[in-house]
Amino acid sequence: MYCAIYDIRMKRIKFLIILLSFIFLITPVYASTNTKQRSENDYLIPNGIEVTETNKNNILTTPAIDETEKIYDFANLFSDYEEEKLLRQINTYIDQYKMDLAVVTVNENNKNSPQEYADDFYDYNHFGKGNNRDGILFLIDMQNREIYMTTTGNAIRMYNDHRIDFSLKKVYKNMTNKDYYKGTSEYIEIISKYANLGLPSGQDRRVEKDILSTLLFSSIISLIITIIIMIILISKNKLVNKQETAEQYLQKESIQINDLGNTLINSNTVRHYIDHDTSSGGGSSTHSGSSGISHGGGGHGF
Repeated sequence: MYCAIYDIRMKRIKFLIILLSFIFLITPVYASTNTKQRSENDYLIPNGIEVTETNKNNILTTPAIDETEKIYDFANLFSDYEEEKLLRQINTYIDQYKMDLAVVTVNENNKNSPQEYADDFYDYNHFGKGNNRDGILFLIDMQNREIYMTTTGNAIRMYNDHRIDFSLKKVYKNMTNKDYYKGTSEYIEIISKYANLGLPSGQDRRVEKDILSTLLFSSIISLIITIIIMIILISKNKLVNKQETAEQYLQKESIQINDLGNTLINSNTVRHYIDHDTSSGGGSSTHSGSSGISHGGGGHGF
């Protein structure tokens, strides 16, 4: 009797173990810290990047990851639920604006700076959309206490120095308060709004010419209409008999003039805030990574 009960219990335990294993296998992993091993036999880098004595060490010290995962939480700053929500935001951004986006967190930075780490991580893994490898990488560097944004390809034009600076200033306080998820989520929202606005003023000459042409056409039409109206009014005024004095134009019994003093009743000042952050122009400062690829970017301490 005892053996029969024991066997039943063991079968139940085995069943639960199998069930939990199956659930674990089908549960999606939203952020990965899994890396592949680079070597001089296989650098695991994208096509088109040349390995030299200068950048060889940069390549070998850069984690090789699966570029489809998009979130690489080496510092373990996000919960599974937060990673899931961030990944949805990231995929929406990529699908809508046709630029890549990755988020990386590190406790230890084995590079010379957050800029170098972000550039190398992007360049030596298979990130980027199109031939220009358009995209962004957002780094939270816990060792240097800095957030850094690197841009590549068309993202350099989309996010000029002002937009990068504004984006990082808006979210760095969340990092200071250890609310890393909120800061990262708000960062994605801000860069999405900028992408929705389009290129900063001064960078898309074709669009500006179209706007100027439209304004010029509208001005000409308005001028023609104004001239026609003035001609009609002048013609009507000529029908009135000319008088020698101004009093002759007035009906005296219909006008009464009183002596009034000047008294200030009230004074109101209305102020309107104009947000210049959403469309400010200006250029993008660029630099070359160890791979030779050009990047824009900027950082902010926290």
